[in-house]
Amino acid sequence: MLKLGTILLVILGLALSPLWAGAAEVKIGTINTQDILTKSPEFKRAQDSLKRKAEEMSRPLQLRREDIGRQIQEFEKQAGIMKEDARKRKQEELQKKMSDLEKQAADAQKQLAQFEQNEKAPIFKKLEEAIKAVAQENKLDVVLDTVNPVVLYANPSLDITEKVRSRYH
Repeated sequence: MLKLGTILLVILGLALSPLWAGAAEVKIGTINTQDILTKSPEFKRAQDSLKRKAEEMSRPLQLRREDIGRQIQEFEKQAGIMKEDARKRKQEELQKKMSDLEKQAADAQKQLAQFEQNEKAPIFKKLEEAIKAVAQENKLDVVLDTVNPVVLYANPSLDITEKVRSRYH
């Protein structure tokens, strides 16, 4: 984050610097992507869909957690009167159930993350295209997000990658 802030300050400093007086002026625009997204019906639908999916996926896991919790309580009540080998078997069985539940929860989390990616990818793509179009219409060289200060668009003519690559080799 500190690096990003430093980079942004350098960009802004250069854009406003008298050293650039003879060079082309760099036009910078800002945008609040969070505001656009939170007020977007598409994003709200995706958020609602994600919430429903999370609830749907968590119900069976919660029921299993409760069931295992009851089994553990019963085991703790009976452990004192159980034979040692029976107690060890039951303890191993409960540990395996807990381990399986943790694996299922991790799998569910991965599935939910993939579901979120699939739901939101078209929305982010549409936003990216809109930003690029407005930047080009307004002849902006760089667009920064005011919420999470990152470069969202940069005029390709500002890219010095190949120049740096040639000096690097």
